[in-house]
Amino acid sequence: MSNEHGEQAVTFGGITNPSFIRTLPISNSRSIRPAQNWVLDPIQDFIFIIAAPLICLGLAVLAMQYYGAARGATMVIMAHVVLTVAHHMPTFIRIYGDLDLLQRFKWNFLLGPVVPVLFSAGVLGYLNYHHYPVEYFLYLYIFLALWDPWHFLRQHFGFMRIYDRHNKAPIKLASNMDWAICGIWFVHIMAASADWIPGLLEDLYRNTHIPLLLILPQGFIGALKSITWWFAMTASAVYAGYLMWCLRRGYYISIAKLALLICTFGVMYFTYTPNDWILQLVPAWGFKVGFATLGIVHMTQYLAIVWRYDQRIAQQGRARPNWFQKLHGQRTAVGVALAAAVYVLFCIGYGNVITTSHENRWLMSTLLAVGFTSTLMHYYFDGFIWRVRHQQNREALNLQEQPFNLKNKSSLDDPLDIALATMSPAFGSNNPQETKSFSAQASSSWWNNSTQISAGRMLLKQLLYFGVPMGILTAGAVSVWNAGNTNYVQHMYYAQTLSQQGQATAAEEAARKAYASMQAELPFAEKMVDLKPSSSNQAQLAFLIYNQSLYKNRIMPALAGMSPTASQQQDQTTQTRRAAELLQNAVFRGEALGHPGREQFKAEEAERIIASWRRQAQL
Repeated sequence: MSNEHGEQAVTFGGITNPSFIRTLPISNSRSIRPAQNWVLDPIQDFIFIIAAPLICLGLAVLAMQYYGAARGATMVIMAHVVLTVAHHMPTFIRIYGDLDLLQRFKWNFLLGPVVPVLFSAGVLGYLNYHHYPVEYFLYLYIFLALWDPWHFLRQHFGFMRIYDRHNKAPIKLASNMDWAICGIWFVHIMAASADWIPGLLEDLYRNTHIPLLLILPQGFIGALKSITWWFAMTASAVYAGYLMWCLRRGYYISIAKLALLICTFGVMYFTYTPNDWILQLVPAWGFKVGFATLGIVHMTQYLAIVWRYDQRIAQQGRARPNWFQKLHGQRTAVGVALAAAVYVLFCIGYGNVITTSHENRWLMSTLLAVGFTSTLMHYYFDGFIWRVRHQQNREALNLQEQPFNLKNKSSLDDPLDIALATMSPAFGSNNPQETKSFSAQASSSWWNNSTQISAGRMLLKQLLYFGVPMGILTAGAVSVWNAGNTNYVQHMYYAQTLSQQGQATAAEEAARKAYASMQAELPFAEKMVDLKPSSSNQAQLAFLIYNQSLYKNRIMPALAGMSPTASQQQDQTTQTRRAAELLQNAVFRGEALGHPGREQFKAEEAERIIASWRRQAQL
């Protein structure tokens, strides 16, 4: 069947839907340029997928300019938090709405939540029993933070491959070129952000005592940034050469793919890395706001692709016959619009409920457990359900009519890896042997020939997959909780209070704890300034240097009944000067000076302390 443009319409079971993804013109001649295929349609793809990074950036900038930096940033971050959980729901709708999928892999889906739910319940029960803040549970989100960037990158790469579907270049070459340009730029931007790696390593150390940060060599982030920059420049030059090669050979080049690539990584670089351009628009812009902005883009893209996928399986008769079929099987424009609105609102409502804060400890514990499990299952299920060697995935996304070589059984980890169905050397081939080979390979799809493993074996597999990393993080977190989260500043103030009350023995013990805490904290604080020389980190280190020197050279000798030696007095003078210079540099940077123990620290107070330290150093 052809439409008025001479293009072959997409037909499944007698249902024609040319708006989903346009296929190649009937003629295979290179002189006829194939039409760009779309996930939804040109306008919706532009809004929700291709230009979504620019649109979300514009909205974030407007929010911070109109409502003020603090409130605007909070609005953007909260929108990201809600939508992050909201976009988990389409995964669950697809899994439990697709009867064939659920029947074939029921133990993967039915038992998947068991380990994280029970583990979360155990951790939260321990926290509540010991009356620890329920927020301590967030140490487990380090596990999710490690998975999230990979999840984002694979989705973006998948969209690029979908838009490049009509390219007749060798498929392995085309795929590798797209993966290289995406992966290298992504790694460079994450390294250049100056926040993601230091923040992750800081969370690991503070929340679990895993000291990866301490073993990194000095200047690691700077070296990584420089190396990945040159890799990114080289990859860009090679990719430009690849595009020129495609043009010379008459291969199709997707403008939509290139636009998506430029929009995504252009906005990502603009919002993740420190630069004068974004600071001129919004002086208070930070990495967290940029991360949230791109995170919202990830959600809009995911909602779009899963909505269209579910529509297809509803039309094919593969879906659950009641609510799923009614929601996704609408045929009229009004019906589709209403169903889409219900779908989006339901997902957002789920995200809003799970992320709402409450005073009740047990209610918050329940929501934290559900939120963690929801995120973990979203990552796990996506890496499983979207594998392209499943013939049903190719059919539902209209990729089945093109030959696909299943020799390339790469295990991909994100929903839009379905686009790799266009990676076969047999794609677009006129070789009947290759087409015949494809048919034989398709029949050997894991989906078709998979065998159910027992519930016990599946549970054991998931216990290892989820339990080992969560167990490692939990062991470290428990050691932190048992040691107490009191920092050296609190110990200092406590020692001072006890001394004023005449409790000399207790004051001495508190002072010794303060000094021990300083000793443990100093290497970490120095490393944080090396990795991320922000005003906050520099101010924190300045106070730590001053106080550690004061305790080492004066207070601890006094507690032992000794007077400071000349060497100790000289060391204290040297360290006091160093602390004053470091704090002055922190003020000059013009960023927020607040840090743990001094959250409301202001520049005016810092100037007074700098003057005091300089006077002491001159004595």
